Amino acid sequence: MTQKRKRRSAIVEVGTGPAKVRIYTINRKDGYDQFTLAWQEGGRRRTRCFSCMDEAKMVAQQITVRLINGETGVCEATRRDIDILRHCERAAGEFGVTLAAAIEEWVSARRTAGEVPLSDAVRFYAANRADLLAVRTNVQSAAEFVVSLKRKGVSDIYVRNATSNLKRFTDNVAGNIADATTSDINRFLDGLKKLGPVSKNGIRRNIMTMFSFAKKQGYLHPDRKTAAEQTETFKEPETEIQIFTPEEMQRLLLTAHARILPLIAIGAFAGIRSAEINRLDWEDIKWDRGYIEIAGKKAKTAARRLVPLTENLKAWLSPWREETGPIITITDASGALSDTAVKAQIPGGWRQNALRHSFISYRVAETGDVARTSLEAGNSPKMIFRHYREIVTGETAMAWFSIRPPDGWVPPELKWSIRERLRHLSCRQDNPCVDTANHAQP
Repeated sequence: MTQKRKRRSAIVEVGTGPAKVRIYTINRKDGYDQFTLAWQEGGRRRTRCFSCMDEAKMVAQQITVRLINGETGVCEATRRDIDILRHCERAAGEFGVTLAAAIEEWVSARRTAGEVPLSDAVRFYAANRADLLAVRTNVQSAAEFVVSLKRKGVSDIYVRNATSNLKRFTDNVAGNIADATTSDINRFLDGLKKLGPVSKNGIRRNIMTMFSFAKKQGYLHPDRKTAAEQTETFKEPETEIQIFTPEEMQRLLLTAHARILPLIAIGAFAGIRSAEINRLDWEDIKWDRGYIEIAGKKAKTAARRLVPLTENLKAWLSPWREETGPIITITDASGALSDTAVKAQIPGGWRQNALRHSFISYRVAETGDVARTSLEAGNSPKMIFRHYREIVTGETAMAWFSIRPPDGWVPPELKWSIRERLRHLSCRQDNPCVDTANHAQP
């Protein structure tokens, strides 16, 4: 049986002369048409087959153009190539650019990104665009930060210190806060030649807090560390904790005049900071409840706390039990403390921060509870572990909190109204009594 041959049903010619390409339509046995291109090139007859007449015509035209131009060895575009080309043109057209312009932009971006994937580079740029942040200068940010401190009710001394420290910073580092770099801040802090590491670290904390405030206001990127957070801290030298002995404290209290004695007693037996005592009123001492209340606006940390009112502290403060108003009215407390130390014959004179150091040291030794002591003192347990543990013995701590005034003791230079009240109180308890003029009192 002879095999049925394919039948040519039509011929289409594209081009003329040596550039002529013929398209033969052949009916195959399976019922589908086949379109075969035939042309002469390089002294040889060449053919290509397609299943679609449109694709065959398109390729035939490309071959004709190539033959006319005398080009050889060039691959013709396929239907798929054309579809891809049109798809790319449509994609570029969505952004209003030609395909050629889009390719040029891609090549430029590819060179710039290097080994970083373009999608990652674009996402990083979108997440770090500075032009989306509100623009504020360092001066404006500092001013807004100080206003926020006042609004939150922090202590006046903290506001004053922050204002002074940030003015130093803004006077030396100009421009927008988003443009300030870690190097700028480090150079500013290093340039404070007259200040020690403790003071520099304090200024650094103020700057960090201001930058954190600026981030919350939308002036800095919300998901990145601020330039201030990445600055370097200054190593603070280890200082020996200085405290008073129970004998020294007894002499100080008996020597101190009445205007400075409450500060010494409260600092020694309650551990309250001198700056906080200066902000306290007599009404803050809750005599019957057994504690001293330090409101948030009067505390250094702006956090309210209750400090136990020990029995010996009650005894030292008892002359002022009915008093109202500020506890400390003296203007030069520092000078008064120095004078008291000299009169009490304290070796080396007054010891800076020794009242608070003494309380914490003796309180830890007495209770053995660092966490409790840290709450009472408004300090961190870490600081107490580092500086105050095992400085004094439990026996010495008992002696410290047993320091009491002698019977019949009256603070030197106690104001007349309080002396009179104490005298009348004594008369009622020991009736009849005789006043200084030896007149019987009812």
